[in-house]
Amino acid sequence: MMEELVWSFILFVHILAATFWVGGQLMLSVVVVPLLRRARPELLREVAGLTGRRFTNITNFGLLPTLVVTGILLAWHDGVRLSNLNNTDFGHVLEVKVALVIVVFILASLHGAAARRLSRRGVRSLAITTMILSIAIIALAATLAVLPGP
Repeated sequence: MMEELVWSFILFVHILAATFWVGGQLMLSVVVVPLLRRARPELLREVAGLTGRRFTNITNFGLLPTLVVTGILLAWHDGVRLSNLNNTDFGHVLEVKVALVIVVFILASLHGAAARRLSRRGVRSLAITTMILSIAIIALAATLAVLPGP
């Protein structure tokens, strides 16, 4: 019973971190930025910059390490090993999910660095791409939940 509680907690922490990551992107992109753009455009760059830096710090020092560690633990718990990763549908979906996670964190890093150098359209395109790929990661996680493990 205690072991199931531990694994449930690890899964909960993984889902919570993913929710914070994707939910934070959605909140900024769908609520905060459009609202500022309409109501207080003169504050947009400053608020977006401050919010982005804060979210980046939370991501780099909290969410990313949490997602990586809990993700590896959960994969191990599900029976994923390097030797069987390429042999099952579960392993293939997990590989795509991990690849997308890497791409998303690279794009998110580029977004922060590019925000001062790109046009508004370029920054927006990068943010939307990152958000869409993050949502795809959630869809892949849902797929993993229903596939038989390796």
